[in-house]
Amino acid sequence: MRPFDARFGADSPFRPVTVRAIYEDADTVVVIWDGAGVTVAGDAYSDTVAWFLTFRDGKVVDGTAFFDSTAFNELWRGVQPAG
Repeated sequence: MRPFDARFGADSPFRPVTVRAIYEDADTVVVIWDGAGVTVAGDAYSDTVAWFLTFRDGKVVDGTAFFDSTAFNELWRGVQPAG
């Protein structure tokens, strides 16, 4: 996450802005959310993310995230990390 986070300004990091849905089935929770932030280049970035989380004893023990790979690739190619 550090290389991703380094592409956003401290004043407007990429964060959830809308939680679309939360689903639970036994030890698995799925969270679908929209996020937004402003890059260190001053560009707005938004994406929709789906987290698939496995819990054990109240803690996340496994996780997989899905996101818009086109938007992510544009961010990765177009914005150099700060520092």
